[in-house]
Amino acid sequence: MCIKVGNNELSSVKGLMTISLNAIIADVFELEFDEISTQMDLRADLGMDMEKQTELAELVEEYFDGLKLDFSRINSLGDLFEVVVEQEFKNIPDEAFS
Repeated sequence: MCIKVGNNELSSVKGLMTISLNAIIADVFELEFDEISTQMDLRADLGMDMEKQTELAELVEEYFDGLKLDFSRINSLGDLFEVVVEQEFKNIPDEAFS
């Protein structure tokens, strides 16, 4: 079975990563998928404290091959998505997905 989530292979992989992150966020912050918005602030909107930050960091690290999050750069869910995708694809040229 093949799932296509984007216009090309690269956008499909990024779309699947976003779905995975949404599942992690929903679990950590006890949200439904349709409640998640990239504009949400982790601290102000979701009430992220050190316990939730640690849980989120551990799940992202586990799911995304040891990816360490620097929360000094991450304020919103949009920031989180950008950091994860950026880190996962930093060494892969776009041409690899053509």
